[in-house]
Amino acid sequence: MTQGIGPSAAEGAPLEAVVATPSMTSSSAWAMGGYAAGQLLRFAGNLVLTRLLFPRVFGVMALITTLMQGLAMFSDVGIGPAIIQRRGGASERFLRTAWTVQCGRGIVLWMCACALAAPFAAFYGEPGLAWYVPVAGLTTVLLGFESTSMHTLARDLRLRQLTLVDLSAQGVGIVTMVALAAAHRSLAGPERETAVWAVVVGGLAGGGLRLVLSHVALPGIRHRFELSREDLSVLFGFGRWIFVSTILTFLVGQSDRLVLGKMIPLDLLGVYGVAAALAMLPTQAAQRLGSAVLFPAYSRLQETRAFEAAFHRARAPLALGGAIIASGLLAAGPYLIRLLYDARYREAGWVLQLLAVAGWFQILEATNSAAILAQGRLRWLTANRAAKLASMLVLLPIGFRVDGFRGALVGLVASDAVKYAVSSAGLRVGRVRLVARDVALTGAIAASALVASAAGRRAGALGGTAAAFLAAGVVVVVVWAPLAIRYVRRALTARKGEPLPGLGAAP
Repeated sequence: MTQGIGPSAAEGAPLEAVVATPSMTSSSAWAMGGYAAGQLLRFAGNLVLTRLLFPRVFGVMALITTLMQGLAMFSDVGIGPAIIQRRGGASERFLRTAWTVQCGRGIVLWMCACALAAPFAAFYGEPGLAWYVPVAGLTTVLLGFESTSMHTLARDLRLRQLTLVDLSAQGVGIVTMVALAAAHRSLAGPERETAVWAVVVGGLAGGGLRLVLSHVALPGIRHRFELSREDLSVLFGFGRWIFVSTILTFLVGQSDRLVLGKMIPLDLLGVYGVAAALAMLPTQAAQRLGSAVLFPAYSRLQETRAFEAAFHRARAPLALGGAIIASGLLAAGPYLIRLLYDARYREAGWVLQLLAVAGWFQILEATNSAAILAQGRLRWLTANRAAKLASMLVLLPIGFRVDGFRGALVGLVASDAVKYAVSSAGLRVGRVRLVARDVALTGAIAASALVASAAGRRAGALGGTAAAFLAAGVVVVVVWAPLAIRYVRRALTARKGEPLPGLGAAP
């Protein structure tokens, strides 16, 4: 389990032998555990807030969040990655220089947010944005003044303390939002535009606690302003390679909200945001696991003939889990929305179904991208992001013209399919074949969702929404159980030394 993996040793070896070092195993556990806990906190807070506030608030916050993320990513000079990848560790002078640049960047971002607030409000016809954006933009200042310990601990794979800081800050932010929203509802009613302030101030509370904890609860140097010309050269030399990637990542990940925000009412954008938050949970989990575990594992094997086998072994549980979740959301998504949210969010049901299809392509593409990155073929990563962006900017407006909001979402799904196709082509060039397996799994998702949907409709006619949700979910589990059990048995066999085949391999 701990021996080195060379060209001969890697051939046929279980993937666990590549990744099961104590630090990586522990870090992966904390990364995924922290992600799961954070998502549960966010989901619980979102569930409460949807009952206290009205959909328009979520639409406004979606625009604010997208603008702030855009400013941050368009100015990303790779300070965190530069610290993490610094060979031999970063000196105190380097860390202080990085922190000084980070502080200055945070202040500049806030000034940009203030300058853009009025034009942004005018563009979307929402006067309140002129006030909300400058205040929400203060989070960039808080982030800028965070300790560089947030990066040095990540470099050393000491994720326990980072996870606890993140969860504490997130918990305080959510509690503050809920408390202020409840107070606002009792004093002014849920329909008042000023309800947005509850979410804005809650975000500042969480960011403030994170800033304080980064300095007092994490080990690290004592910060002061310092600039070193040599270290600045290193920082910006590294950052120029980050710049293009982060711009494309932002445009790919957030353009849907910017484009839809101009096409549809903010109330409907808020409904879309509720559905997207649920649909993105499995995708974000796959992306987190891909960066924390799969990319390092693939990188260790990239020079060996075992790469394709390792790729399928590592990808199999993610693909299987994603297929089960996609089937469940397609079949039971509308019933889940009815159980969790009131009638104002009813349309989120069919939105969730379409986004589940997009999420399936995103899960597959996330595993593809980790492998392409490990192979060092960065042009294919840029190509698949550019393909997604170009197709989305073309297909969303066309879809909207043909069938309104529903047509726009179909265009969004199609753009994710295009991104997946480009990444699959990149792997095919790298001698990794996967399309046949993915087509088979996609067909199985469609078939199981149809069967489960039929069962849900029949049960719903007899016993209501809860019965429909339960019936659809049970059918999905029953349909996929044989394949899941088969894979688990093979995984247990692989732990005893026998190679684990990828999903869909011959028995």
